[in-house]
Amino acid sequence: MSIQSTSDKLIEMRMTSMADAFRIQVDDPKMKDISFEDRFAMLVDVEYSNRKSNSLK
Repeated sequence: MSIQSTSDKLIEMRMTSMADAFRIQVDDPKMKDISFEDRFAMLVDVEYSNRKSNSLK
């Protein structure tokens, strides 16, 4: 599965914050040293925080 395809699917599911964070992770070579579980948790945290923030507005 391509990076673009994954990003497009996240956007289609209205997970735009996660899509943006995913792109940043892909472009950051330092992220390769971090485990999948930790990276995934970071992506979920970004999406969760953004949704919480939007619901408070």
